[in-house]
Amino acid sequence: MTYITSINCFADAEARYNNTKPVVSKHHTLEQDVRPVGKRNRKWERVVRVDANTYALTCGGSADPVFRWGPSDDNFYKQYPITTAEIARLSPIVWRKHKDGTETITIRNGAGPWSHNHIYSFIGRALPRELWFRQTRIGKQFIYNRSQGQTVHLPKTSSAPRHVIEYYKHQKNTAKGQTSWINRYLKAYTPGDDGLSVTFKREANGNFTLVGEAPKVMVDRTRMNKELKASFKTDIAGLLESAMAFYPMMRTQLTWALGNETNKELVDIAKEHKIKGYYHSYGAIFNNSEPELVRAILKDPEHPMRHGLNIAAMYVINSAMSGLRNYEDDEDMNDARNKAVRAHFNRWISKLGGFTVTTREEK
Repeated sequence: MTYITSINCFADAEARYNNTKPVVSKHHTLEQDVRPVGKRNRKWERVVRVDANTYALTCGGSADPVFRWGPSDDNFYKQYPITTAEIARLSPIVWRKHKDGTETITIRNGAGPWSHNHIYSFIGRALPRELWFRQTRIGKQFIYNRSQGQTVHLPKTSSAPRHVIEYYKHQKNTAKGQTSWINRYLKAYTPGDDGLSVTFKREANGNFTLVGEAPKVMVDRTRMNKELKASFKTDIAGLLESAMAFYPMMRTQLTWALGNETNKELVDIAKEHKIKGYYHSYGAIFNNSEPELVRAILKDPEHPMRHGLNIAAMYVINSAMSGLRNYEDDEDMNDARNKAVRAHFNRWISKLGGFTVTTREEK
């Protein structure tokens, strides 16, 4: 672990900036004002002077104008350069001195529901002594306020700099094929301040008090749209029956090559019949397609893409069967194997057909 000498108050952050000589080399100019917060060979971990009353501790990323990595490109960055306001809003740690003489520290997690290990490491090493960073095995992060004995959830943020938002908007508008991955990022990133940060006020005795209410721990819960799925009950049963009937004859042919060939055929069918909503997904048939298309195929046994959906269902059955042992031949499926196959198929078609709804709720 690369330690950072504790910054326990606003004066420490200000002094760290004033007393640190900027890094100047063939890679960094004096104007870039790169002042490492710890070791000089880890220059991306630096202190930034936003204004006389605001100092940000950052570790690079999409909101750092010098050590910028991640989504977007130079063209979008030139159109929408990172502002000082964005640095103050998006940096992992920001110290502020207010007009009434009080000072606060604001801590912000990474943007998006995935892991941000470099941010976790930096926050854990750059916090003041009274505040501890805690990581869990369930993908949640917390700040422990030692003086108060209080554990505060540090939620993932969705705030992102404007150049990132505009980049993904452009990608979606110019995409000629699959856009599900773009939609994922557009959903994860939002402009402005989403309020998903934690702020503590530093008291005169060096302790910290939480400002406002502690963020709630939110989890994703998936529920079935029972009414919608019930309207497709007969159609879903028909697909499963057909796939189970042909599976014994097709089992040995269900290879990656067949899946890729089927994908190409489906793409051609979609073009020929001007069908929207099917996207090539590198071997996984239909997995990235629009639920509306899947429901249309379920309702129409004569749909030109019906054969492809049947093959996709057989792959699902094969996946379920591969996890089972001690079965006889394919024509003599016992009740246990039937139950396992149906459960596997049901989860697959529920997701594929958009019969499930995922919402974020308080844990």
